[in-house]
Amino acid sequence: MKTSSRPQPAGALRVSRRHLLVGCAATLTAGAWRTVVAQAQPSSGTTTVLEAPRLFDGTRLAVTGGARVLLRGGRVVAAGPAASVPVPAGAAVTRVDDGTILPGLVDCHYHIESDPALALRQLAHGVTAFRDPGEWMEMHAPLRALIASEGLPGPRLFLTGPHLDGERPAYPEDSVVVRDGEEARRQVARAVREGATAIKLYFRLPMGAAVAAIEACRLHGVPSTAHLEILDARLLLEAGLTGVEHVTSFGTSVAAPMAAERYRQAVLADNDARRDGRYALFAEADLDGPQARRLYEVVERTRPFVDATLAVFEARPDDAAPRGSALTPARRAEGFAKMQALVRRLHMHGARLVMGGHTEVPHAGRGEAPWRELELLVDSGLTPAQALRAATREGAAFLGRGAADLGAIRPGAAADVVVVEGDPTREIAAIRRVHTVVAAGRPVDLGRLRTR
Repeated sequence: MKTSSRPQPAGALRVSRRHLLVGCAATLTAGAWRTVVAQAQPSSGTTTVLEAPRLFDGTRLAVTGGARVLLRGGRVVAAGPAASVPVPAGAAVTRVDDGTILPGLVDCHYHIESDPALALRQLAHGVTAFRDPGEWMEMHAPLRALIASEGLPGPRLFLTGPHLDGERPAYPEDSVVVRDGEEARRQVARAVREGATAIKLYFRLPMGAAVAAIEACRLHGVPSTAHLEILDARLLLEAGLTGVEHVTSFGTSVAAPMAAERYRQAVLADNDARRDGRYALFAEADLDGPQARRLYEVVERTRPFVDATLAVFEARPDDAAPRGSALTPARRAEGFAKMQALVRRLHMHGARLVMGGHTEVPHAGRGEAPWRELELLVDSGLTPAQALRAATREGAAFLGRGAADLGAIRPGAAADVVVVEGDPTREIAAIRRVHTVVAAGRPVDLGRLRTR
């Protein structure tokens, strides 16, 4: 799902689509340029040392009585209890007295839209890698130019290219229309050739073309992921789909067949029917009924990645009704509560949850969507440690190609590391208290990037 007509936050760098490939490099003032040049970046031989009471290694809270992590040459060279990891002479040491060291966060669902600077703000919030699931490669030229012109160490980009969608695509500017299996195979090959590390399927894609695309992804060794909405998740998971974007992609798989077909026909006639329809469909769904049980059986066998993106659907009873909505805020909130309940059940049945912020969401500030997503995963029934694993180890696993050394703190892993104040394995809101971010072994200037 993508959001249109987004507000223009004050101070944000915005680039219109028509100017994306012209003059991409950001213009720096003389003062800003001096600031960039003056920053002392560690050389390949310099060791950066991070110290805090706790270490979450991407899987579990591995150290609780004093932790130390050594970084050199863009890699983790040692990590563990401080008593067993000596500090080399000349190392640059950062200590956070009541902090937790954890891997850089992985946002598996970030839309760059026309706001490349937002990715830099999220970098300052601890997101050191993201996947943009459905955008032309050229749309990332302004972000790459910003990273290069300002000498920044990240974030790492994982791209899919445009969505593969059917006729009358939901988002024409961000899609390639695919009409049959042969076109699907050709488009997957083209996208991978141009650098895609995963492929995103969209909900108007014909079923046969979707299956062909999944098979082509397997052939090319990249993950397949999908915004399904009106395609049956059970069928595509059985066909080998790697992951699913949005909890709403499971709506027609848990709804009663007649309700699911009414919703499917409504969306086929009008893409916007899903704005209200998805909440109504979930509000009526029986998550313990026969359709849902069939889904859980498939999930147990296939263990897909699930990127719920709860934050973009968050609806509270006291929210104002969206313009044009025929549902009451209470009904929308009821549907959202069922979405959260389904996330809990999918997790219980073996789905590998990841974290996808979805860029801008109703109940989070600019660049804070990943934090809100983690809070909602915990609110849905995950422990804080499970939510952190979704945002680190599992997220890196879902990225696929080029991400094997991300999402973990262990010798040899990439030196993408965050230190937060407090203990997010007990209180997930501590993830908001970012003290230090290191990307590719280099400290990130948080003060500068947080103004983006």
